[in-house]
Amino acid sequence: MILGLFLSIGSVVVLIVGGGAFFLLTATDVPGTTADRGAVLGITDVALWIDDFSPDTSKESLKKTKYIDKSYDIEFEYADSLNDDAPYLICSITVEPSISDARIAYTAVKAGFSLGFSGAQDVKRVACNVLFRWGDDSEFSLLKASGLSFGNVFVGSKGKRVFMITVSGIYFDESAEISDLLGEKWRALERLPAP
Repeated sequence: MILGLFLSIGSVVVLIVGGGAFFLLTATDVPGTTADRGAVLGITDVALWIDDFSPDTSKESLKKTKYIDKSYDIEFEYADSLNDDAPYLICSITVEPSISDARIAYTAVKAGFSLGFSGAQDVKRVACNVLFRWGDDSEFSLLKASGLSFGNVFVGSKGKRVFMITVSGIYFDESAEISDLLGEKWRALERLPAP
């Protein structure tokens, strides 16, 4: 009986791991569209808030991945390791086939943040949801080191869409600024096709 229980548990684990691997192996990179680019927070959007900074657009990337269930991810990243004054930015969008899938993706992103920042001893993520909320669920945080703010993390879910940003080298701590920075992006996000 105990052997049967372990075999049953082992079968479930193999199915879950195997299913997840199959899901990832069937992922396909596809070209990003103008609509995709309009929905992500890009470095040119952030650069408007930084005096005397002109981004090197050769340091940015946009990647779109489609999955077997017709969900897709769009990821923008700006990283200029040769310029100490340049901010770091990542913006990720996930569009799921169902609201429940989007809730799972939202929870997974939040868990990833918790794990990622738990290893950074000097960095604290301070939740500031009073500054900003969006969608069905969201979390807005300031990134701090030695008591000083240096960036933001945001993750939100609305309907079938999940939106995430991490930015360092600049931070936003006023509700009006955050709305100005992200409002147009969310309107564009809502126009992206759902599977």
